Parts: sequence; structure tokens; C-alpha cells
Amino acid sequence: MSFSSRTMGEQDWDEIHYFVPGEFKFPDKMGYEFMLWLDRVRASAKVEMRITSDYRSPQHNAEVGGAKKSSHMDVPCNVIDIGGVYEYYPEDPNWNRHRFAIIRAAMKLGCVRIGIYQNGSLHLDRTEDRRPSGLWVRVNGHP
Repeated sequence: MSFSSRTMGEQDWDEIHYFVPGEFKFPDKMGYEFMLWLDRVRASAKVEMRITSDYRSPQHNAEVGGAKKSSHMDVPCNVIDIGGVYEYYPEDPNWNRHRFAIIRAAMKLGCVRIGIYQNGSLHLDRTEDRRPSGLWVRVNGHP
């Protein structure tokens, strides 16, 4: 069974405290339970999160070099990528404190599929029912 039972409806965003639909390219494709979970992650991490990728069409996924069976193409979408935030630690170009806070909160709240891209972005993924668990690091396009 998928982590989310359905996609987000317009009224569901009233239940989300730390995100707004405009932060997502495809807010209507995001999984309802995933968004409730992600909201809890952000509250626990106590840091900003800039969404850089959520749902991707198969064509867009191929254009950005995504995996052939990328979880970004699932509907409901139970995955996001998070880019850098410099507001709190401008001296840290890799924003490691923020990344650690997000990873720690995600793991504490049950995430077992986490990726770190070469540019420092994070991948939080709740498709553990269909894909292997683990932490991966992508360097030069290879996990």
C-alpha cells in the first residue's frame, strides 16, 4: 500500500502549517499523508526547506537525468528534493547544519529512503513499500 492514500485537494492545504501550494510545481499531485508527514518534519527540524523538485512527468524526469523508475513520477507523489538555505548559516556554503536537522527529523519520523546529491540537495522519499530503503549519495550522476 502506498504511503499516501490520495493526492492533495485544495481544502487539504488548510491542514498544512509550514508549506503552501506555491512552493510545489504540482501541488495537486502531492500525497496527502506525505504532506502531513513533511509538515511534521519541517516543524521538528526547525529550518526552512526550499522545494526544488516534487512530481515530475516522465519526459521532465528524463530531461533532468532522473532514474528510469524515479519515485518523482508516482501519483500520489511521496517524494521531494530540497535545495540549499543560507539564511541561518551564511558562512556554511553547504548548509550542513540545515541538512543534518532535516535528515535527523525525517529519520526520527520514519523516513528510510534519503538521498544526498552532489550539489548538497536532499531527497526525502516515502516509497519504501515499493523501493529499497537506505541512504544514498549521488556523485557525478551515479548513486
